[in-house]
Amino acid sequence: MLALFQALEKFLKLLVTFANGLMLLLVFAQVITRYIFSWTPAWGEELARYLFVWVVFLSMPLVASYGGHMCIETLTSRVRGATLKFLNIVADVFSIVFLGIMVYYGCIMVARTSFQTSPAMQLPMSYVYVVIPFGCAVMLIYVIANLIKTLKTPASEIKPKGSE
Repeated sequence: MLALFQALEKFLKLLVTFANGLMLLLVFAQVITRYIFSWTPAWGEELARYLFVWVVFLSMPLVASYGGHMCIETLTSRVRGATLKFLNIVADVFSIVFLGIMVYYGCIMVARTSFQTSPAMQLPMSYVYVVIPFGCAVMLIYVIANLIKTLKTPASEIKPKGSE
């Protein structure tokens, strides 16, 4: 199972790096063509926007793989032991519920937008939105793994984020 997580993480890192680099090149080219030629291709801005969406939703599982998800560090940095373990469990349960909703409604959105096309590139919009349920599903796997790890770890060994 660990090998699967490592392979998935490596794949996501490569995809995010490629998408980020391509987005950077597109935006740079847009600026150059706008100021030198007073013209920009319409598809460049659209593709950069869609790549940004993909980078965001593919980066979420990477953040979760490092145990970095939303938490209120002001509170969690001040508690220890069983209280901290309880707060981590609650945060993971809420994250699981939220991500489950995102996966469910993301799949519905992909199905509903399969007939729409983007204005400049004529790309099916479902290609743009498919990353939402995918990214949230992968993040859901990481959060469930983190919850299982938290449940197995004794309360005395739970440490606040950032102190590890």
